[in-house]
Amino acid sequence: MERMQGHMEGYKLVFEKQLSFEQLIGMIKHSGLRKEFDNTFLKRTIKPDGGVIWLLNEDDDSYRRMVVVSEIKKQGTNLERMKEGKKKQAQGNAIERLGKNLSGIRAAMNHEPLTPFVCFGWGCDFTKSYDYDSFVMSKILMMNEFYPLNKTYVFKKDGSSDKNHFSPVSMYFREEEWNQEEMFHILKEVAETSLRYYLF
Repeated sequence: MERMQGHMEGYKLVFEKQLSFEQLIGMIKHSGLRKEFDNTFLKRTIKPDGGVIWLLNEDDDSYRRMVVVSEIKKQGTNLERMKEGKKKQAQGNAIERLGKNLSGIRAAMNHEPLTPFVCFGWGCDFTKSYDYDSFVMSKILMMNEFYPLNKTYVFKKDGSSDKNHFSPVSMYFREEEWNQEEMFHILKEVAETSLRYYLF
């Protein structure tokens, strides 16, 4: 982020642990593209595991842009359960929560050309070399609109001015636990890409 410092005058970055439905709907309203909303659950929140970083304008309270939102999901205890002679558990709980949060972020960012969302997943349910029989990985692939996993996406793809765009996001999944340095480099790339878009 050091490379962006010269362009940050009048702006600041703020970290938050959660986003309310009211914030997400507010982002959609700001686009002026939609007027119909169900406001029943405005105070409900989503809590991405890695939180969200916002770009704020110090002179404009209405200016609030999403720089990066991140998740980390560990799933898969079946290897340990098998060693202990226990039955396998159903797969998918962490992934269902991921899908819910991603749906909210995609809706809020629908009017923008980018979707700065990153998820790191690890555990025996996730394998980088997945195949046709990888049940959980098939869910994740569909969540990413059938774009490849383990690749960084920030901007929407494959649309035009008169057609909808697809919104792939950065989904990194493998069996081994991610370390902080690995995650930092990917998150930094996504955040800097977002900042360049907003500031230039």
